[in-house]
Amino acid sequence: MAKNNDRLEREINEILGNIEQFPDAGSRAKRNRRKSVNRVTSRIADIQRGIARRMGHISVSQLMLASFLMILFAFFFRGRGLPPTFASWILLGGVILFVSTFVVMLFGPRGRGGGSAPQRWRGRTIEYRSGSSFPDRIRHWWSSRARR
Repeated sequence: MAKNNDRLEREINEILGNIEQFPDAGSRAKRNRRKSVNRVTSRIADIQRGIARRMGHISVSQLMLASFLMILFAFFFRGRGLPPTFASWILLGGVILFVSTFVVMLFGPRGRGGGSAPQRWRGRTIEYRSGSSFPDRIRHWWSSRARR
């Protein structure tokens, strides 16, 4: 019995010792602020990932069309219900979007869908054969004509 009492007393003293080392109010408040900031930043990161996921489904041609429509909208509705400064900003945004999508179309990746999976139609793999190019056909035509 004395042995159980000693063990119980040691455990109580250990618990009481830990309570004395309990964080003060300042450090608890700092930890709570850090947790709330982490929750907010985690939520913002989730929102950004969702937006990026949705934006990944927009093609370059759709962006090109949207920029063209923005430019037309700014031209046609300037002064007709749309303030000129706002129309100028829409026009500028449309032009910037058009130029940037045009650059991406020229210098961006060539293949669609990453090129990893072969394209299929009616269960068969589509293979593109590269024939002679248009300049080659013209050269061939011109050389055959010159031989006559």
